[in-house]
Amino acid sequence: MAEKTGESDEKLIGGVGVEEFRARRLLLRDLCPEGILLIRGASEDEANAGTRYRQNSPFRYLTGVETPGAYLVILPSDVPSSAAIRGGESSLRELLYLPARDPVGETWTGPKLGPGEDTVRLTGVEKSLPASSLPSALTEWLRRCPSLGMLLPFGPHARLTREAELMRSIADAAPAVRFFDIAPHLARMRAVKSPGEIELIRGAVAVTGAGHEAARAFIARGVGRREYEVEAEIFTAFRRQGAVPGFPTIVGSGFNATVLHYEDNDRSMQSGELVVVDIGARLGGYNGDVTRTYPVGGRFSARQREVYSLVLASMLDTISRYRPGVDTLQDINDRCKSFLRESPLRAKDSHGSEQTMDCFMPHRLGHHLGLDVHDMTALIGSNVL
Repeated sequence: MAEKTGESDEKLIGGVGVEEFRARRLLLRDLCPEGILLIRGASEDEANAGTRYRQNSPFRYLTGVETPGAYLVILPSDVPSSAAIRGGESSLRELLYLPARDPVGETWTGPKLGPGEDTVRLTGVEKSLPASSLPSALTEWLRRCPSLGMLLPFGPHARLTREAELMRSIADAAPAVRFFDIAPHLARMRAVKSPGEIELIRGAVAVTGAGHEAARAFIARGVGRREYEVEAEIFTAFRRQGAVPGFPTIVGSGFNATVLHYEDNDRSMQSGELVVVDIGARLGGYNGDVTRTYPVGGRFSARQREVYSLVLASMLDTISRYRPGVDTLQDINDRCKSFLRESPLRAKDSHGSEQTMDCFMPHRLGHHLGLDVHDMTALIGSNVL
């Protein structure tokens, strides 16, 4: 994939070069040569109430386009684009469908990308057309090639998803259609980060580190202060560098530190307690995720330091023994738990029984990072790597 070099702003979307987006689309087409590919962008009403709109990660990965209600079509070599585009070229392989510009709506939202040559120039796609023309065009293409690749929904609520709704509407218009899943191919592509992506992830991790520095300093003098005051310090550190939280900030003191996804952040921090801070900044669409533990008042007790030192030692041991390109996430997770289990340190569980320290690590060691905080997990629902 192309590296980010010295492109002008017009050649960059979210810090990634247009040529890199084009290379991703070409690779996906090569991996899925058996049919037409259709990737749906997020609609504006899919954002949670009170949160800003964010494009879904697969669509952003392939186009860089944030406009709601967009679709990407990639045609195989044996389907002429002119079969569904009047007066169009037959050799077009990439078509980006966008809602028409809305001058009234843009009074509130600001300018949006719309169909036309400006979008082609900015994104590097071959053709940009109105989203309203997609249903009839897709039906025509499916008459020539009834095989359609999409990100197929999964899980117990699959039938209720927008993807399932879209599939039903397509099948109604083209009953012969045969759907196949492109998610495993896209997941494997996203597992290999380009130099530009690595740079963006490092930037997000660096901002996450700044948030931790702010949290640590506040907690050191924070006896009697509230957890949400720590959250405010973290948010300020993020926004000062142009980032936003990639997931709800976790600041858990006392017992709350043992609740893995605690999000209330409203308790008063007391002297002698520990505070778990689990945070991640999103910068340029890419995410960091780092968890650390700090003592209220700035000093560990003897027992707290003993446990903290073991956790730190297990982390450093895991890093030193990591074999790039060889170890899986399961390998390093097992290695970390083994280190904790072999330690002479012990603690009692909720029933008063003495246990080795690995028993107090119910979570895994880590996960992939990228456009999603748990990168690719949300895309494929299971580990295909």
